[in-house]
Amino acid sequence: MNPQERTRIIQALESREARLPCPRCGNSNFSLIDGYFNHSFQPQISNNVIIGGPSIPSIAVVCNRCGFLSHHAVGVLGILPEQSQPNNEQA
Repeated sequence: MNPQERTRIIQALESREARLPCPRCGNSNFSLIDGYFNHSFQPQISNNVIIGGPSIPSIAVVCNRCGFLSHHAVGVLGILPEQSQPNNEQA
């Protein structure tokens, strides 16, 4: 993740007032994980795993004291690249 991406993500979180302390330990110091997560999801619970199905790209912020991770969907933050956004997304 380059410095411009980091700045854009931090600004997106701050503009949405994502500044509350850690829900586990109350610490107010966090770090942005240097990379992206891609959470896949299944249309139903079954013994089969669908590879290459729908997913939610996200970033993670980690509490500097206890390690609690909070994930934030990049589409909702408005930082999903244009070619990756579905035509009907309104985030």
